[in-house]
Amino acid sequence: MAETNIAETVIEYLCSQNVRHIFGVLAHTSFALGDAIAKRPHLRFINSQHEGGAGNMALGYARAAKKPAVCLVSAGGGATNIVTAVAQAYKESVPLFVISSDINTASSSKGAWSSFHGMEHVRLFEPITKQSLKLERVEEIGSVLDSLFRLTTRGRQGPVFLIIPADLQGASLPEPLTFSPTADPAAPSIDSRSAEMAVDLLLKATAPVVLVGTGVDWSGAQREVQELAELLSLPVATSYTAKGVFPEKHPLALGCLGVGGRPYAREFFLKSDLILALGTTFSEGTTLGFGHRSISDQAKIIQIDIDPDELGRNYPTQLSVQADVKAALCAIIDGVKSKRPSTPDAGGGGRVQEIQQAKQAWKSDLDKKTASEGLTYDSVLKTLNELLTGTEILVTSGMTGDLLRNIDAATPIIHAGEFRAIGTAFATSLGVKLGLPGARVVCVSGDGSFMMEQQELATARFHNIPVLAIILRNNAYGGMKRDQLHHYGGRVIGTELFVPDLARLAELFGAKGYTITRPEEVRPILQKSLESNDSVVIDVKVDK
Repeated sequence: MAETNIAETVIEYLCSQNVRHIFGVLAHTSFALGDAIAKRPHLRFINSQHEGGAGNMALGYARAAKKPAVCLVSAGGGATNIVTAVAQAYKESVPLFVISSDINTASSSKGAWSSFHGMEHVRLFEPITKQSLKLERVEEIGSVLDSLFRLTTRGRQGPVFLIIPADLQGASLPEPLTFSPTADPAAPSIDSRSAEMAVDLLLKATAPVVLVGTGVDWSGAQREVQELAELLSLPVATSYTAKGVFPEKHPLALGCLGVGGRPYAREFFLKSDLILALGTTFSEGTTLGFGHRSISDQAKIIQIDIDPDELGRNYPTQLSVQADVKAALCAIIDGVKSKRPSTPDAGGGGRVQEIQQAKQAWKSDLDKKTASEGLTYDSVLKTLNELLTGTEILVTSGMTGDLLRNIDAATPIIHAGEFRAIGTAFATSLGVKLGLPGARVVCVSGDGSFMMEQQELATARFHNIPVLAIILRNNAYGGMKRDQLHHYGGRVIGTELFVPDLARLAELFGAKGYTITRPEEVRPILQKSLESNDSVVIDVKVDK
């Protein structure tokens, strides 16, 4: 029987779980793991320019492919560089399996002050992962791998962290381990009594609405949301993070609620007498500060979530249900169909008409505004919205609210959510492209945000990952500069930037580069860039 070691076993386990991409940066302490990857040509190692970029790529890949993404980093600075991405994954419930190398066991025993890269990795990652641990003994590897990997998607999803000392990576196992895919546990369903109560509340309500979170996306419950909405003519808004989970060309779509939302979404929620909240946390961004600026204090709430700790956390509920959203909706839909005729809801046409009138009024105001303002965020995003076919995947940072407000999303828009990190969108878009290789992935970013990660253009070139990056440039951290001017007597510090010629920068990295300085240039350049599958960077020099 052939002898095998820990490094080979780790990578073989990942292969057994259908992992095909690993994101990271190698170092001396992780060479054994890297060599095990190199022996398997079906595995693709995406080496980024910085571990933070690798973490953001993994975030994008997991969101796009709807499965855990794997990162490989190294002891010390390699591990600390990925902390921000891991913290975002934890806050936004994204499944990541982060593997780090560690220094040799003997060096570690000398203490963190004396050894190269020595530090307390496990405690650093404990607050931002579902579990963080160090492999201490060879015999533990089989159970540790399987339990950690499965934990990423069990219950509320999230990241895990495993650190493996360099000397243990090469240690031989007493005998080789074999792995095979294991069936996932059945998702928790709604009990019959709760389903009946939910149906009764929905049928008795006079102005019910639906609030959809990313839990709907991970559960694959988009079709069920749409079916229930159409059965009862329910206006549907998404949370700040879930923009596009419910398609916004649908006549019952309100877009997102709260930050980045349009005013009419908030008006519908403030007039509601019942909110059906699905896979959402009633976050600060969605509720505009946890009060009643977007959530009526008169509305009853049905909250369905996989995580029991979220139920009733921020707003009192009439009915709280711990369940998988898809399973719960199936039961509720069956209950609605059994209790009412299959004919359309009598008042449904009126609610649809009201939504369409509100949308048209908002768009008319936008047309007037953009016609008189020149080259602005709104005018560029309005044109982009008109050119999108509904098949593109949008990723954003640094101007998230502007994008959410101006785009009628047909697919989920991927961003940092309530974590609100900037300097993430471009690397995230590379991961999205690898997860959905047939899609045109469009990164829309502020210039300050893009400058934090522009080095990942090299990763896109080296690994041939073509995405379209639209950079709206104002030579500043625009939102922060605006608020400084408003609140501090016109004084500005730390928010103005030098930004180079981004079109020329793109060309140095092998991408196509365009510069837009006039409104009439926007449509033709965006259109040809959307229609191509090249790596493109568009530097839009906005007036405001």
